Amino acid sequence: MLFTSGSTGWPKGVLLSHENVLHFARWAADEFALGPDDRIGAQAAFTFDLSTFDIFSTAAAAASVYLLPTAVRAFPRSVVGWLDSERITALYAVPTLYQMLLHRGNLAASPPGALRIAAYAGEPFPPAVLEEYLTVLPHTSFYNLYGPTETNVCTYERVPPGWRASDPSTIGAAIDGVTVDLFDEHGRRTDSEGEICVAGPVVMSGYLVDGRVHDPTTELRFADGPRRAYRTGDLARRTPDGKLRLLGRRDLQIKRAGHRIDLLDIESTLAELPGVESSCVVARTDPEDAAAQTGSVDAVRLIAHVTGSAGLDADTLVAALSERLPRFMLPDEVVVADSLPTTRHGKVDRKRLLVTAHPEVTE
Repeated sequence: MLFTSGSTGWPKGVLLSHENVLHFARWAADEFALGPDDRIGAQAAFTFDLSTFDIFSTAAAAASVYLLPTAVRAFPRSVVGWLDSERITALYAVPTLYQMLLHRGNLAASPPGALRIAAYAGEPFPPAVLEEYLTVLPHTSFYNLYGPTETNVCTYERVPPGWRASDPSTIGAAIDGVTVDLFDEHGRRTDSEGEICVAGPVVMSGYLVDGRVHDPTTELRFADGPRRAYRTGDLARRTPDGKLRLLGRRDLQIKRAGHRIDLLDIESTLAELPGVESSCVVARTDPEDAAAQTGSVDAVRLIAHVTGSAGLDADTLVAALSERLPRFMLPDEVVVADSLPTTRHGKVDRKRLLVTAHPEVTE
């Protein structure tokens, strides 16, 4: 049993069968061409789905697993040194960790020489940071792995070597043996924007609630007929070459002044601005606001939390956003911080930002 990260709600206990886990583990071992000479760097908690690669893909390939020492975890420079000294050949982590290793661990000055596979999942990889990695580690293959805990990894994209931050990014296509398609709000397959739904051997048995298994899956009609499927809550659009471009989550879309806004669209725009390393936009409704109590959409305030290089200025960011976004999408407040809070799994903790009135601001 694994637990969801809780980044979009309360953590849930996800019951996975042996088949669920092994299908991904064997696929990853084959896709990454893992073998007995590989040394897998394990840094994920065993309750996090990333650990299934560390443990079971390693075993499937007869490779070796190296646990990141607890005493090293909090020090990015030490982690970079550990990757190099232990000759780690494959690492699977959230983008927040990769970003810390590059900007706080001085990875560019001391790149881990043996690292040939760098896989990431769990949250978007800031485009500028990913482009920098492709320059710093030109011989390392970067993989974008997508999938909620309920299905583990269900799609993947190997980042092209010449990829640039200005290029579009996708979550790729389904891994072997798994069916992924887009469905509209009526449960019908669609060729335009739709919700990502997954069928096949990676779909969980269900949630464990009060000692009982609750199955949240539904039956959907895929191209090959009715299938038991999991609706991810993620929205995507299919590209002309058949890959999926992630658009955001249903629960990260809000209505404001009569307009539908996806918070990830604002974050993507922030990521393109010079000096911005990471960002998280939250929509806050003030319970003391009379308009909020009547359900007025105008009571919603957008707050952008941003980290970046020294001298990053909130007013400058607001001015830059004003040139790129329509007025109804502009944040009401931009907070420049030293760092963003993270969950125990290393993802940006939206819930903490939502309840934090005044996070520490960088002068």
